[in-house]
Amino acid sequence: KNRFQYQQLIAQSRQAQMGEMMSMIAHQWRQPLNAISTTSINLNVKAQLGRTTQKNIMKQTDRICEFAEHLSTTINDFRDFFKANKEIKEVSFEELIQNVLNIVKVSITNKNIKLIQDLKCNHRFKTYPNEVKQVILNLVKNAEDVVLEKATENAFIKISTYTQNYKYILEVSDNGGGIPEEIIEKIFDPYFSTKKNKNGTGLGLYMSKTIIEEHCGGQLSVKNNEFGAVFKIEFNQS
Repeated sequence: KNRFQYQQLIAQSRQAQMGEMMSMIAHQWRQPLNAISTTSINLNVKAQLGRTTQKNIMKQTDRICEFAEHLSTTINDFRDFFKANKEIKEVSFEELIQNVLNIVKVSITNKNIKLIQDLKCNHRFKTYPNEVKQVILNLVKNAEDVVLEKATENAFIKISTYTQNYKYILEVSDNGGGIPEEIIEKIFDPYFSTKKNKNGTGLGLYMSKTIIEEHCGGQLSVKNNEFGAVFKIEFNQS
C-alpha cells in the first residue's frame, strides 16, 4: 500500500513538473524560432529584389543552421531530464548546475531575475545525476516563483557550492523574504504548499527531500537568511 501511494506521489509530482517544462520549452524556443523566421524572410526578400550574393546566402543559411542546432540541443536537454536513469555516475556540482541552467536560464533572465553562481566545490562524487538535477531544478523554480509572487525588487537567485565538515554542499537561495517561521517545519510535508495563487501540488519539496535523502544518501534542509530562503543539499565525501 505504501509503495502504491509513493508511486502515485511520484506520478503527480512528475505531471506537475512536465507542465512547467512545457512552459520553459516555449521560452527557450521563442527567440531562435523568431530568429529563423526573420532570417528566412530577409533572405527571401533580398533574393527577390536581386540584392543578395552567394556569400550572403551562405552566411544567412549558416545562421539558420546554428539556430536549428540550438533547438536540437534544447530537445536533448529536456529529454535527458525524464530518462529513467538509475545508474550511479561520477559527476560534479558544476555539471549538474550547468545542465539545469541550460533549461531555465533564458526563462529566468527574461523575467529580470539575476542569476548568481558562486561555485567553490569542483570535487567529483558518485550519485544519480538525473534525480539530483530534478531536485536542483525544483529548488530554482521555487525560488523564481517566490520572487515573482512577492514582486521583489532587484530579484536574484543564487546557487552556491562549497565543502565543509567533509561534505559537498550546494545551496539555492533567493531574496524573496524567506519562509514564515510558523510553517518552515512543514514545507517538506506531502501536500503542503505555499503556492496559493498557483494551485501548487505540495509535492515538489516532499519529493525533492525523498530523492536526496532516500535515493541519493544525502540531506536536504532549509533555513532563512537576511534575504530569503536557503535550501541546502549535502553529500558526504566518499
